[in-house]
Amino acid sequence: MDAIEFAKKGEFDSYIAVGGGSVIDTCKCADLYASSPESEFLDYVNAPIGKGKPVKVTLKPLIAVPTTAGTGSETTGVAIFDYKELKVKTGIASRAIKPFLGLVDPSHTLYMPERLTANSGFDVLCHALESYTALPYNKRSPCPSNPVNRPAYQGSNPISDVWAIHALKIVAKYLKRAIRDPEDREARANMHLASAFAGIGFGNAGVHLCHGMSYPISGLVKKYKAKDYHVDHSLVELM
Repeated sequence: MDAIEFAKKGEFDSYIAVGGGSVIDTCKCADLYASSPESEFLDYVNAPIGKGKPVKVTLKPLIAVPTTAGTGSETTGVAIFDYKELKVKTGIASRAIKPFLGLVDPSHTLYMPERLTANSGFDVLCHALESYTALPYNKRSPCPSNPVNRPAYQGSNPISDVWAIHALKIVAKYLKRAIRDPEDREARANMHLASAFAGIGFGNAGVHLCHGMSYPISGLVKKYKAKDYHVDHSLVELM
């Protein structure tokens, strides 16, 4: 909420988000509500917690620079956050909040300690696997009568499958290497690329049970810190 108020007062013409998924998602929200200053916070939040209204305003350009290899937030129209009033994890999903540009530079991930590399790498795995196994696009119903009400997640499809499968192959080859040797630039580069690939996949197809089950649980996790990474961050991903 502080970021939203800051963005409203600043009246910025563009945004740059440098950090992990939480940083990028926060900037997406700040951009959205600064571009729609009359809206209440819950207007765009996913139902049933929020009203789930479609985003019809034009946002300012957002450049996302990810520093972890996990969320793929630089590629997606999704912003995830903890809604403290209900102690639950939820979010906003709309193509309108997708970053204008993502700068994927693996040198930004070399600082990640072993546990953070493993945690974020497992997120890549879940994104790709859930995207590939999501309910197919042609089995989802009913179809919205107005395209503006079409959900951000369309179900697995031939295009998202390409990205998900490629991400899974990269994870299988490089995740262990990236965890074991922080100086293995080939492994770190490929995991950063896999994060973006999986993001493109699930950003179109969606995720399902693993993420859905994690939301009410991770909303209650407040004190977890990955070893050697001194930033508060909830971690729950179920398989």
